[in-house]
Amino acid sequence: MHQITKNQIQDFIFSLNDNKGGFYLQKGFNQSTLMSTSFSILTLELIDSLNILKKKKYKELFLQNQDKKSGLFIDPLSSLKGVNSLDLESSYIHYQTTAFSLSAIDALGGHPNHKLAFLDSFRGKKKLSSFFHTIDWKNAWHESNKIMFLLQFFSYDFLKNKNKDSYDNIVFILDFLDNYQDPRTGLWGTQYKASTFVGMAAAYHFLIFYKYFNRKINFPNKIFQNVFILQMKDGLFHPFGGGGACEDLDAIDVVSKVTSELSADSKKHIKLAYNALIQNYDKNGGFCWAKRPQFPFLNGIKYLNPRSALFNYDMVKWVIKNNYLGSFLPFFRENYVYKYSNWDHMKFNIKISDSWSTWFRLLSIATLEKLSPDLKKNDINFKFRGLPSIGWLDDK
Repeated sequence: MHQITKNQIQDFIFSLNDNKGGFYLQKGFNQSTLMSTSFSILTLELIDSLNILKKKKYKELFLQNQDKKSGLFIDPLSSLKGVNSLDLESSYIHYQTTAFSLSAIDALGGHPNHKLAFLDSFRGKKKLSSFFHTIDWKNAWHESNKIMFLLQFFSYDFLKNKNKDSYDNIVFILDFLDNYQDPRTGLWGTQYKASTFVGMAAAYHFLIFYKYFNRKINFPNKIFQNVFILQMKDGLFHPFGGGGACEDLDAIDVVSKVTSELSADSKKHIKLAYNALIQNYDKNGGFCWAKRPQFPFLNGIKYLNPRSALFNYDMVKWVIKNNYLGSFLPFFRENYVYKYSNWDHMKFNIKISDSWSTWFRLLSIATLEKLSPDLKKNDINFKFRGLPSIGWLDDK
């Protein structure tokens, strides 16, 4: 295990510099996008190292790629041509690029050149109601991202542009979410046959805004219990073993938002997660997505128990295919090369350090250190995002 240091993380991030004004997602694939550049900038913000960047240069990279008409940020490797920019599903990559670009610009002290005009198509209770009727709650993990994007954009418009109408729309969305929350689990989508694992990920995307706007979180004890039952013996939260940068942060952040005081037993679970996260740190100063066990058949067993709260047919099939069949027939194992948002321009090997995993692993570590300060084993004074979005945590 290597000691996490601020200087090593800085060195890793700058090793991803593409020499064209951006940052690669991962060395080897050498693919640079607005999102991959955002991840590096937001990692530097988190470790309080933005002062070593030429901020004006990076701000310009984002600002020159904002579409004047819609207000969306469009990556040079993608296009709005032939796409309905007002459809969150078909334009998913553009909304995601816009979300991270806004966060990066804000971290750099900038502001978009153009109005977020696309938001007007979602303003008002009637339009938002129509949007919510399109949500497939069985696929709550994916769908919750779209809702999170809208919450982030309305929050930005309210907080930065003082647009009171945008605040009203935030309230409308949170009202809708209250109505779609499952009182049995405290999560979203589980009443529509989404797994607890999927419902947990959805909760992460929503609770950022509940907490930021001091909105009451319903069923906090049930949320807490249903997230902790997802923890594997290795301390992390992925049924394949070895965790996952995204899934681990989702679970850890949700726990942090529904509890202020940890029991002795909870502290043991928190410590187990913390030590497991550090196992994904590499001597080059970055973190990988996951380090999978060679034979995963001992992982995810509790998902197979019909009496367990985790039992879900989709999860059973997923676990059996990877952990059991995959232990003996590698053909059934997950592909170690992921495509971020299934986009060919953002490939990465989950066993090798990348900027996305580095940012998310550090966010998980920082969140656990805030929950339990005695865990701290590094020289970093973490700085969370100031606006409600991925990377925000109440720093009071």
